[in-house]
Amino acid sequence: MKKIIFISLLAMVTAVAASAKKNGGVYILGASVSFSDSIVYFTEVQFVEGVKLEKGTKFLPERQHYAYLLKDYMAFKEGMPGRTSVIYFSKKESSLRKQEAKLKKKIQKKGRSVRYLGDKFQFTKPGE
Repeated sequence: MKKIIFISLLAMVTAVAASAKKNGGVYILGASVSFSDSIVYFTEVQFVEGVKLEKGTKFLPERQHYAYLLKDYMAFKEGMPGRTSVIYFSKKESSLRKQEAKLKKKIQKKGRSVRYLGDKFQFTKPGE
């Protein structure tokens, strides 16, 4: 009986997640850099529902909103003002993960460290 309930619940969660991704959304990755710090902070790759890329350019609309979210988080929550925030995005999680791996490798090659913020930071759609 417990197995049936668990499998039913798992199927519902999977169906809801799949339908949310079909309704539009973008995967976003953020990096916070400072020239006076050897540590580069990364967010986790996050899916932001309801965001659609601009039609002709395929740019992320209101990119500055996401950059300022990360910049303000680092300044006020982590006590690290003056950092530069960079936002990476893609419709496909796999291509963003590849880009993340390349960035991480490049950063570490220059002798810098990479740290992840984990689930402490979340991107939100503008207006939420």
